[in-house]
Amino acid sequence: MFDVCMRAWARGCCLALLVLIAGAVAHAQDNPNDSSNSPGMLSGGSAKPSGRSITLSDFGAEDLGYLAIPATPPSVGIVLVPDAYGLDDFTRQEADRLAAQGFLVVAIDIYNGKQLNDPGQMANMVSNLDAPTVMKTVEAGVRLFHESPKFRVDHVVMVGWGVGANYVWQATSGAYAPDGAVMFYGPVQNSAVTKSPIPVCALYSDRDPAITRDSVLNFQHALRAAGSDFTAWFIAAPPGWSNPQNKAYSPAEDREAWKVAEPFILRIAAEPVRKEGPSEVDKVKATVKNIWRDL
Repeated sequence: MFDVCMRAWARGCCLALLVLIAGAVAHAQDNPNDSSNSPGMLSGGSAKPSGRSITLSDFGAEDLGYLAIPATPPSVGIVLVPDAYGLDDFTRQEADRLAAQGFLVVAIDIYNGKQLNDPGQMANMVSNLDAPTVMKTVEAGVRLFHESPKFRVDHVVMVGWGVGANYVWQATSGAYAPDGAVMFYGPVQNSAVTKSPIPVCALYSDRDPAITRDSVLNFQHALRAAGSDFTAWFIAAPPGWSNPQNKAYSPAEDREAWKVAEPFILRIAAEPVRKEGPSEVDKVKATVKNIWRDL
């Protein structure tokens, strides 16, 4: 009789457990955005990416940025460096779009909070940019993803347009270089070309009278001869095809450009993590050791 009761009790427990499991499955299906069903979500359980303005004061610059956080843990961080229009709605929307694809994105402000409402002001604003200050801001974006305990990622890719692409090119050989770089209608270098320390994907206009196809191909040839991982692509649109504020804006050609840029970003994300150099603490220790040795 005792055995019969025990078997009945066990069957009852199993039935209750099955009911609980079924209820949990139904709850998960009815609530796909519930954070309890999505471990590790960075945006507090929201299925959509979240964006907010930030300051980069903890990472070497006093300038502003716009941080777009994906709904799932990212494998790569992207630093966006805008064109002459600055941190405009287009750049923020690009950050949100890339975050929706799972990338952690920060768009930096090259004008340090100044709003550019008159396109006629652009030439004056660009000519008055302080290059060292802008580079600190660009590098702060990389440092954010390397040094922040909350937003640290294994790989960082930098993307820049026009004026921003010039700073991206400088950053490729800087102290805080990203793991890869994408340049939209960026610069070419005609002399003293040296090896680029990181892979670069460059997209140029095939209708730019200032930067011709031949000059781009010569630039690519010189970089590859120096051992660089550099690939240039040509887009069938005038420079400025990406930003809706530009008269040359072409949504179709912009989509074609991103068909090249996004696989490049994924390629960088899949590469082995680069070993970082010695920390500042290690550098101080080494200096003290050398001083003590020389006494």
